[in-house]
Amino acid sequence: MIGLLFLFGMGLWFIAAIMLSKRIPRWMGVTKHRGNISVLLFPLVLVAPIADDLIGRWQFYRLCDREAVVTLSPNANKVEWARRGNSARTDFEGYLIPIRSQTGEYVDIHTGNVFMTDASFYTDGGYLKRHLYGLGGVTSCHPHNLNTISKRLNIELLLKQGEMK
Repeated sequence: MIGLLFLFGMGLWFIAAIMLSKRIPRWMGVTKHRGNISVLLFPLVLVAPIADDLIGRWQFYRLCDREAVVTLSPNANKVEWARRGNSARTDFEGYLIPIRSQTGEYVDIHTGNVFMTDASFYTDGGYLKRHLYGLGGVTSCHPHNLNTISKRLNIELLLKQGEMK
């Protein structure tokens, strides 16, 4: 049933996009090449409701590739006991879709210094995806090497030892 409603909605938007593409040049007072402009406008009008999601996802994945990283201190291999440090959530401005980051810290109990940080990013998508029932869902990205580094440093053991201390 939901699939039929979705197809019905898509059909309605397709018809509306055709009508808008024909009328926009007239509303703007264009007299020359009105047909050509209407044909060029059609794909733009058709994707307009999801354009924020398409462009925003591109921005999101570029941010992920650039910023979703694990940072280690030079003496991270010497840590014997650890605890989780501050976890900060940041909302990013200047992107077409809402993006937030979550950073985590791991602290060496002996020195009190942060020896590892990681940054992950989350988004709920564009306007339609966030506001229409059933389309929602969070997209996230994490550092590609987080599991490898965590296993190499044996973070779980370090945290257990830190809890016992």
